[in-house]
Amino acid sequence: MSDTGAGSRGFEVGRVISGTFAVIGRNFIPFILLALLLGGLPKLLVALVQPQFRNDGNAQNVQNVQWDYSAQMYGGWIVGALVMLVAGFVLQAAIVHATVSDLNGRRVVVGDSLKVGLRNCLPLIGLAILLGLGVMIGFVLLIVPGVILLVMWSVAVPAKVVEKIGVMDALSRSGDLTRGRRWPIFGLFLIYAVAAWILEVAIMAAFAPFALSKGPPSSGTAMESFMHSLDIFQLIASPIVATITTLISTAGGAVLYSELRGSREGNGPEALASVFD
Repeated sequence: MSDTGAGSRGFEVGRVISGTFAVIGRNFIPFILLALLLGGLPKLLVALVQPQFRNDGNAQNVQNVQWDYSAQMYGGWIVGALVMLVAGFVLQAAIVHATVSDLNGRRVVVGDSLKVGLRNCLPLIGLAILLGLGVMIGFVLLIVPGVILLVMWSVAVPAKVVEKIGVMDALSRSGDLTRGRRWPIFGLFLIYAVAAWILEVAIMAAFAPFALSKGPPSSGTAMESFMHSLDIFQLIASPIVATITTLISTAGGAVLYSELRGSREGNGPEALASVFD
């Protein structure tokens, strides 16, 4: 990961972090609405409608818990994955549009952002497939190439949405923008990963007393109660974690894209206004 190359001003990770939270803070209600609608709600609905895969009826211990590996189960997984995939990409494009709106001093309109999200959904799925295959091959060959590609293509989504370019052009554009800044971007990713892990652990720790209050899973009744508590945790906590992490990562990606363009090309937020055309 080379850090060669200079722009009209220095690239600062701190500016990306502070800018991300500033944008979210100024538009908390519309961002949360978008994140809940396209991030948390699909995950919650999938958890509610998927079949009960575990059959723990009168299990006396954990060894007696049975799992229902049926066609219905696999169908539920596939449908659920597709729902969350489509919703996730609509959300990414919508948050990018909303973030760019804010950076340009415009009022964030949820409906307008949703329209942009829906318009970019299919191209972003194609982009994700190419990006995922490239990163996967990189990880299989040796972990480092996968990490390099992940960092190099980190702003392909906002580049696609803002500049209205093709999938391959978006990957190439992201590579150009991140050149010379990949080590700081990698550090930014590490900060995000640690923060996301801390958030998940904190939510789990907050819920743990409730789960453990059902008693140690040593008897059949206690085991059923304990597993039911875990189900409730999964149902409530997962959408919360997904909503928060997706919101921060997507808004952060848009701010990162803006910062990269500013540091490399000397452009201000007004250069992103093509997204409104």
